[in-house]
Amino acid sequence: MRPILSLCFAAALLGLAVPARAGLTAAELAQDNAVLNEFNAVVFGNDQMGNEDEGRVAVGGNLAGGSHNICFNGCSGSTTDSALGGTYGALTVWGNVSGGANPIGNAAIQGSIEAGATLNFNGNGGLGIVGSNGGTVQGATFVDTSQSSAGTVQNAPSGATTGLNMPAGVVFPYASAMPFAAPLTDLATSLQADAAATNAQTLGAYVQNGPTGITAAAANGNYNGMHYGFITTTMADLAGYQNFSGVNTNGLDAVFVIVTGQSTSALPNLNPTYNETNVVWDFVDATTVGFAGGWYGQILAPYASVSNPSGNLTGAVVAAALTQSNELHQQNYLFPGNDLSGLPVTPTTQGDGTPVPEPPAGALLAAGLAGLALARAPLPRRRRRGRTAACPPNPSASASLAPAISGAFTR
Repeated sequence: MRPILSLCFAAALLGLAVPARAGLTAAELAQDNAVLNEFNAVVFGNDQMGNEDEGRVAVGGNLAGGSHNICFNGCSGSTTDSALGGTYGALTVWGNVSGGANPIGNAAIQGSIEAGATLNFNGNGGLGIVGSNGGTVQGATFVDTSQSSAGTVQNAPSGATTGLNMPAGVVFPYASAMPFAAPLTDLATSLQADAAATNAQTLGAYVQNGPTGITAAAANGNYNGMHYGFITTTMADLAGYQNFSGVNTNGLDAVFVIVTGQSTSALPNLNPTYNETNVVWDFVDATTVGFAGGWYGQILAPYASVSNPSGNLTGAVVAAALTQSNELHQQNYLFPGNDLSGLPVTPTTQGDGTPVPEPPAGALLAAGLAGLALARAPLPRRRRRGRTAACPPNPSASASLAPAISGAFTR
C-alpha cells in the first residue's frame, strides 16, 4: 500500500504546485460593478453587429457588420471609472474591424481596419489604432496610429490631428487581451455557488394559465447591508414561458436568476411589467442563448454565443460571442452602480493588509519529487491480499487571474 499512498501524496503535492483559481475577488467584483454599469455590450470573442448599440461596446475579438450607431444615447466621450483603471470611449476592439460602425465618442482598436470598412465619427470623437487602416475613417477629431500611415481619413473637422509612429501602448493603452473576461466569468460561477448556499427560489416549468412571472424573496445571509434574491431555473423551463412578465424585484437591491443547462428553443418575449434594471440573468453554463423576443435586465452569458434575431435587448449583454440582429438598448437599464458590492468575495490580503502567502512552488515541487522517490523505494516482500487502492479525490480548478488594466485613453 505504501507505493500507492506515496504516489497519491506526490500527486497531491505536485497538484498543489499549480495555484487554484481564487474565485471572485474584491478587485474583480469592483470591475464587474463598473462594467455592468458602463457597457452595453462586452463580447469576449467576435461581435457581428447588425444594429445599433445605445451604450459602450467592448469586443475582445473582431467586430464585423454594417455601419451602425454606437453609444449615441448619452454616453458620448469617455469614462474614467476608478475601478476600471482606464478611460474607455464608445468602442474598444482588441481585434480587427470589418464592415464599420458609427461611434459617438472615441474608439480604440488594437488590430486593423480592414479594406472596405468605414468608421464614421461625425466629428464626435477620435481614433487610436495600433494596426493598419485599410479602410476609411470619416470625421475623426484625431487619428493616432503606430503605423507610418493613417490610411484614408476624410472630412476631418477643423483642428483635427494625426499622430504617426506612436507607441502601441499610447495608441491602445489597455491590457493586450480583454481584461473583463475573467472577472465576469468568476462572477457567473460565484453567483451559482451563492444561490446554492441560500434559500434560492425556483422558477419551474410554465403552467398553462398559471403565473407568468415571479416575485423575488429576500435571501438569507449577511450581504453587508445589501438585500438580494436568488432564483434558479433551467434553459428548458425558461424557454417554455408564454407572455413572460419577468421578475418583480420586490424592493431588493438585486436579484440573480441562475439559468442552467442548454436549450435549442429561443427564449420568449419578456414583457417589462417590472423594472428589471437590477436583475442579472446568469446563464452560467449555456453555450447558446437565443432570444425570440425582447428581453430586459443584464445578460451574463460568459460561455455562450448570444443572438437576438427577433427582439431588442435592454441592458448590458456579456457574451462569449454575439450575433446582433436587433438593437441593444441602454436607456436607464444599465446595472445600478455598486449593487454587487454585498456579494461574498475571496480575499487576496490578510487582515493586516499583506497578501495571502502561497507555498513556494519550488518547495512544493521538491516535496512532490521526494514523494515520487519514496514511491519508487523497494519494500520488503509481503503477501498480497488482492486489495486495490485509489487516490482520494482531489478537486482542482484551472489557474486564472484577471489581467491588469492600465493607462488612459484621453485627448
